[in-house]
Amino acid sequence: MSALAIAPTFLSDFTHLTPDVQLDTLAVMRAYQAGDRPVLESVADAADPRVRVLDITPDWSGVVVPAPDAGEYDQPLDDHAGDQPDGTHYRLVTVRPRDEALRFARGLRPDTPTGAVPGGVDPTPTGPPELAGALQAPFDQWQLTLHPDQHRITETRYNGSAQVTGGPGTGKTVIALHRAAHLARRDAAVHPEDTRESVLLTTYNRTLAQSLAERLDQLLPEPGVRARVRVATIDSLARSVVQTHTSMAPRLVGRDELARRWRAVALADGLPFSGRFLADEWEQVILAKGLELLPQYIRCERSGRVQHLAPEHRRQVWETVRRYVGAMRVEGLWSYPQLAAEAARVLDRGEPLFRHAVVDEAQDLHPAQWRMLRAAVPEGPDDLFVVGDPHQRVSDNRVSLASLGINVRGRSHRLRVSYRVTQEILDWSMPVLDRRAALGMDDNADTLAGYRSLLRGPAPVVRGCDNRAEELAALGDRVRMWLESGVNPAEIAVAGRNQWVVRGIAKELEARGVPTAQLEGGGSADAVRVGTMHRLKGQEFRCVALVGVSDHLLPPKAAVEAADGDQVALEHAFQQERTLLFVACTRARDALYVSHVGRPSRLITGTW
Repeated sequence: MSALAIAPTFLSDFTHLTPDVQLDTLAVMRAYQAGDRPVLESVADAADPRVRVLDITPDWSGVVVPAPDAGEYDQPLDDHAGDQPDGTHYRLVTVRPRDEALRFARGLRPDTPTGAVPGGVDPTPTGPPELAGALQAPFDQWQLTLHPDQHRITETRYNGSAQVTGGPGTGKTVIALHRAAHLARRDAAVHPEDTRESVLLTTYNRTLAQSLAERLDQLLPEPGVRARVRVATIDSLARSVVQTHTSMAPRLVGRDELARRWRAVALADGLPFSGRFLADEWEQVILAKGLELLPQYIRCERSGRVQHLAPEHRRQVWETVRRYVGAMRVEGLWSYPQLAAEAARVLDRGEPLFRHAVVDEAQDLHPAQWRMLRAAVPEGPDDLFVVGDPHQRVSDNRVSLASLGINVRGRSHRLRVSYRVTQEILDWSMPVLDRRAALGMDDNADTLAGYRSLLRGPAPVVRGCDNRAEELAALGDRVRMWLESGVNPAEIAVAGRNQWVVRGIAKELEARGVPTAQLEGGGSADAVRVGTMHRLKGQEFRCVALVGVSDHLLPPKAAVEAADGDQVALEHAFQQERTLLFVACTRARDALYVSHVGRPSRLITGTW
């Protein structure tokens, strides 16, 4: 009796198959065990001439490769597991639709690792033939690589606003870049005499804006065309609009400082609400809906706010908000959404700034920021191109584009195939997110059903340590292993949840002679990038290490304490931490390493 071996990554693939294909696959394996050997078909133009495919159904095929002699990573088998008349032992790697299986088989290279990656082994993933060249190209070129099937999205003429959504690694940011470049080239051809900035490329944070600007320089080497695109964060755009039209230099306060100030106000007014609740009520209800009168606030639907507010309590909240916002104005203090609301009012009274806008990481924008964008770009063909993923939302912002005058109906694209993150990393990261659906910006439920990757690579490594010194030493060994395998230092990112962890990371690597640079600062190509998990958002690396994913550090106590005992705020805080960790994990294309001291974070164990 013999059986067909299975590669360690196959079980992950198997869980993504439909029940009928699973049954057919098991039937083929049982037949093999009974001695009814299927025909193993060779694959023309395969990188590895030993790779074979076998029929599972008329439309589905399995890909098999020779098993290593030691069989270290194979599932338990007898002495003749997967053997063929020529003496070769085979193992099943994946089951896919026939054409996709053939493409995958052609792209498999000899000795491609399917389990853990030993030191010095190149972690570059395998993928279909159309990506084979790009995967072997320098990583800065890879960061500009658009999947061949996505060119149509970037070059289409739309009758109005358009939206692109998709999970990690589906190429959303690259699509945004190519769309901005396409609009700039077209604008230069249509309006050669008008050389002003006509295209806005905007996003949520400075680090990503800087990365977008650098990559756009590569896509648009012609200075005259590049000058037509303004790359800016949404907050810097709001600041520049307000400063230009009012000669006022606003002082901005973040959410934590805002919550602290509102807490003092609540205590002074004797309100039974936390500072976080009041800050969120102001930003997520009053500013989000653009409410200017008490009757509007009393009548409004507080969508997404779980805690009920009776009319008499709304009066109390309104009066407190009105008085304190007035006090903020006197001090010259502004919250970020408040500044965007002011910028929208300024733009409504003047001329639009741009002909087109491309918005990346759109899921994190506040409704007031969307009103500003709507006022900055006149409604018409190709006005707004919106790119985001509601599952990667790290803010409390909930947006209905239609309610803000942005209609994407009939012009939305949902990307379900990832080609920038391996299936192994996705399989490990998805349970961290711990939710099945998220509300999309088009008011529809957005799910990750059917979401899969074209890339295969090593499984993520989780390392538990007894103390911090051991954790940092293990990190140093892991980074050294990646460097020895040929990964460029700038293609490696190491992150922690807070600055205390980050400082320890930088000290350990520098002590080992490994130069480091801040995630948000760019810097030398010969330096490993180091920073907080927040700074990873929107970026892409070959290898990512996350340090300090321990239960006493994640979720951080500060996030729990900031909720002030407010159960709704606490639930939001936990979900934000889940999303942040999920986003950080999926910044890696090739390899993911996670470490902790003592008990691992409940975010990765699911134990509460």
